[in-house]
Amino acid sequence: MGSTRCCPADCALREDWEDELNQVKSDLNSGYVSHMEGMIKAVSHPLRLKILLMLKTRDQCVCEFTWIFDKTQTQISNHLKILRDAGIIETYYRSNHKIYRLKEDADISLITWMHQQWKKNCNTP
Repeated sequence: MGSTRCCPADCALREDWEDELNQVKSDLNSGYVSHMEGMIKAVSHPLRLKILLMLKTRDQCVCEFTWIFDKTQTQISNHLKILRDAGIIETYYRSNHKIYRLKEDADISLITWMHQQWKKNCNTP
């Protein structure tokens, strides 16, 4: 009884699906899927999500994050490093201040959607 087929209805289609399933398997093991996993892990932390929501509004300095979240600069910098390593944010200097922003070439569609939901469901105009 040890059959490798899915179910009786799909038996005739199994050979036709094999190439397609092999392609899907290969695509799911690609480096980009690993990159997406890293991005999701980076975004999943509550503080990092809040940082990203702020950055969607405008570029920010570390001092603004420390004031809003009542965390040390070291704590904020550690979270910013994770977001930077995930390829979501980048930095530039304005005067003597390091400014953080969403990376221009990053796919931020998920962050954009979350920002829209946040603005839609809070009292901030």
